[in-house]
Amino acid sequence: MKRFAVMTDVHGNIYALQAVLRDIKEQNVDFTVCTGDLIGIGPFSNQVCEWLYSLKDTEIVTGNHDEAVLALMNGEPYPESRINVKEHHQWIADRLYKRYARWLERLPRQIVTEIEARTFQFTHYPMDTKASNLPINEDPFDQIGPPNGVNFSRLVELEAETVLCFGHDHDDHHFSMNERVFFNPGALGCNNVPYARYGIIEVDNGNVRFIKRQVPYPMATYLEHLNRIDFPRKEVILKIFQKNRRTHHDTTETHCISSDYYNE
Repeated sequence: MKRFAVMTDVHGNIYALQAVLRDIKEQNVDFTVCTGDLIGIGPFSNQVCEWLYSLKDTEIVTGNHDEAVLALMNGEPYPESRINVKEHHQWIADRLYKRYARWLERLPRQIVTEIEARTFQFTHYPMDTKASNLPINEDPFDQIGPPNGVNFSRLVELEAETVLCFGHDHDDHHFSMNERVFFNPGALGCNNVPYARYGIIEVDNGNVRFIKRQVPYPMATYLEHLNRIDFPRKEVILKIFQKNRRTHHDTTETHCISSDYYNE
């Protein structure tokens, strides 16, 4: 049996990332996969890159925020659809260490591998071959539409019985369509509750089990830290964490919120 962790959309939230990495260390996983958007939104890009860069047995793909920041650093066209975020991305680009920029540039957009007789694809968001070859200014991650069965049924190039792990949409998703399984554990570092989300997948003789985990982190401390920093779109970003926020208290309890088996 193979057991591995999947996380996505860290978004510069070093507090949430550290909490998840501590939890992963206790889970006896064989390896970890991150499906992009390491940076952007949260301001702690270098710290997040430092932690992820130093991890062993970890595979990472790029996301749209990562590539948009790199485009600015390299003087390449920036996506017009994100023009309202450009100043924020430029702020990050001006501060991102060159060694981490070079590392991000080497990361692929997708990884396809076989694990215990099952095919897995890891990508920031599903796309066909045509979209996967588009530069970031042409919005390759936004070609197929929102994550649902109708849109994902258009992925005719995706092999049958593939398990596709993705992010981009910050909500969690888990559904099957045309013999394919789609899994998004939800954004790790961009949520309005004091929990960082990630998933664990177990594969045993072709059977796949999905476990969604919620790990508490000091969100109040993170927001206090954000308030002490001046950066573009700060007020918009703070509202992301405060929107529809229910009353929570910091806790040391980690939740396993679902477990499902797929035998296909």
